[in-house]
Amino acid sequence: MKWIKLFEEFDHDLDSLNNYLNQFSIPIDNWGNGKSKTVKHLLDELENKECGLSEVDAGLIRSIEFVGIKVFYDSKDGRYYLKEDRQEFNDGRIRRRNMPSSVSEKMKFGEDPLVASIRGIKEELGLDIKSTQLSKRRDLFYNGGSLSYPGLTTKYKGHQYICNLESHQFDTNGYIEIQKDKKTFFIWEKL
Repeated sequence: MKWIKLFEEFDHDLDSLNNYLNQFSIPIDNWGNGKSKTVKHLLDELENKECGLSEVDAGLIRSIEFVGIKVFYDSKDGRYYLKEDRQEFNDGRIRRRNMPSSVSEKMKFGEDPLVASIRGIKEELGLDIKSTQLSKRRDLFYNGGSLSYPGLTTKYKGHQYICNLESHQFDTNGYIEIQKDKKTFFIWEKL
């Protein structure tokens, strides 16, 4: 198996990555439509050390490690669960996903899962949480396709956490993560 760390071995060049993906017949012409991301998004992930590519049995596999955090808030009137409502891309596309966690964050190579969880909640919800608000549930391992990059098999390793918010962190209107290419909207659901 050959492990490709694009951020170290390539010229950070979009054309080089396009050519590399084409060598493995990855259908990149379909990327950037519907629910999928673009080759530029994959290049950004590689440069940010959020994923890797490996050549296995004449095929190409994307590997990511992530944290998935289920966020709850307990109030006098009941328990609430935070969920992703939608993503609105700058190009007008809207993507709705049925996510198993409130917040999912790709880890950087070598990053501790607890640290990644705290970082993910800060980046996506704008909240500073304490490590004591998080409890680890289990680790997940699976291989499969990717809505973000159709045709590119992805190997996933995940760490599942539960987070309970404190009253000063709870916003009844939910939260919005603003990125350079999209906005992600999070809403509360009463359980």
